[in-house]
Amino acid sequence: MLTILIGAAFPANAAEKTDTATVHSTYTFKAKDLILPGALITVGATSLFFNPMKELDKSVNKNMTDLRSSHRRMKIDEYLRFAPTATNFILHFAGIKSKYDFTERVMLTATSFATMYILTQGMKHSISKKRPDGSDTHSFPSGHAATAFLGAESLRINYGSWWGIAGYTMATGTAFLRLYNNRHWLGDVIGAAGIGILSARIGYWLLPWEKRILGITEKNTSFMVMPTYNSHYAAPGIAFAMQF
Repeated sequence: MLTILIGAAFPANAAEKTDTATVHSTYTFKAKDLILPGALITVGATSLFFNPMKELDKSVNKNMTDLRSSHRRMKIDEYLRFAPTATNFILHFAGIKSKYDFTERVMLTATSFATMYILTQGMKHSISKKRPDGSDTHSFPSGHAATAFLGAESLRINYGSWWGIAGYTMATGTAFLRLYNNRHWLGDVIGAAGIGILSARIGYWLLPWEKRILGITEKNTSFMVMPTYNSHYAAPGIAFAMQF
């Protein structure tokens, strides 16, 4: 689990700061942007009731069991799911030009993750699909895969297709490991990919509205970033303190 904390103070006279590595851009809503995530969510959801998809789920799961054989499960997916999002911020601190500044990036990440969490947890608890390993009934959709694809789509929007390919490669690897580790069915990760992509796009669509509501501009906002550690979950995290 990765912990992200955001603190805000009203008002504050923040020092003016120009992000020379940023080119401002607005990612506007287009109906066609719903096609890909909508199709993925629909295909994933058919595994809940469509017999051919159910059989495909079982077939893929059997192949993964055979592939895993006597080998231990790999826990890389617990960390790999956050790699695309981490890459997004690493590139920023490396000074690589992006379409959004740091303040916008934090807002986008927070909104996208909140949307993804609500969607995945709502579906998990309302659908109650049993995991292939039988551990619980929160199989559909995969939260790990949704997290990874959210980060991959954000990386694509911020830095273009080539970095997007890198992000989607990491996300696909995460989805594969969820199947390999017997934690999810194929339909779970396909649907989760759509939820992750949709959540990322919602964050970008809502950004202009959020900035107007909060009165955020380049000249009156500043951020402080610090590492955190959650001892209960033994998980690292990042705390953001925002002044505006």
